[in-house]
Amino acid sequence: MQTTAKGWNIIDATAGVLSCTYSFSKGGTANCFTARTASGGLAVISPPSEFSDALLTELTKFGPVEALVANNGFHHLGIGPWRRRFPDARCFAAPGAIKRINKKSKDAGELEPLSELAPLLADGVEIIETPSSRCGETWARARVEGGYAWYASDLLANMPLPPSLFLRLLFKWTGSAPGYKPFNLAHKIILKDRAATLRAMLEDVRAHRPSVMVPGHGALLRADTIADDTETLLASATR
Repeated sequence: MQTTAKGWNIIDATAGVLSCTYSFSKGGTANCFTARTASGGLAVISPPSEFSDALLTELTKFGPVEALVANNGFHHLGIGPWRRRFPDARCFAAPGAIKRINKKSKDAGELEPLSELAPLLADGVEIIETPSSRCGETWARARVEGGYAWYASDLLANMPLPPSLFLRLLFKWTGSAPGYKPFNLAHKIILKDRAATLRAMLEDVRAHRPSVMVPGHGALLRADTIADDTETLLASATR
């Protein structure tokens, strides 16, 4: 059963799978996702750009932070601050993300490719670069009791409509909100071939059925129907 601790949603303590929501510039929020490394530590995907000492203290009760991962070329603001707090952690991103982060970030530092991270992850944990991505977009999944916990990055979202009238209209026009939907607005920026990417994700969802879905933005979803709901979303988006 999901519990919380000082800002963390504990999805599966044994598997080291947790999530938390954090704020970034201009009132936006995003989600962090963690999973177990082979040595018993934690890989932290999209580390929060804003965090408290209590948040970090609570997290390290589940294991040492051994890897920091930028899930695409935009979710990098926490890499530098977390690197300073956990200097022994190695930092990773997909090649397309590394290229963008090197241009945009002053403090992310050296990033290793995901190919170097894969052997360090626990059995049942994978971070996958999407096909046809412009900026190293990824998704991740970790085996947990009852199925798989997924991190959908910026491919799927579960957001309310924003308060700004302009953004509200933009999210409505692109079908990006409200509720659990493909993040179509982001797709226009991050994907070269949207259909190919969502088809690949659909195949992976069918092979590794989610019991929990953590979107890059918006509320965590946990329900008996989440695997079927996700299949329906992706199948509809690729027709």
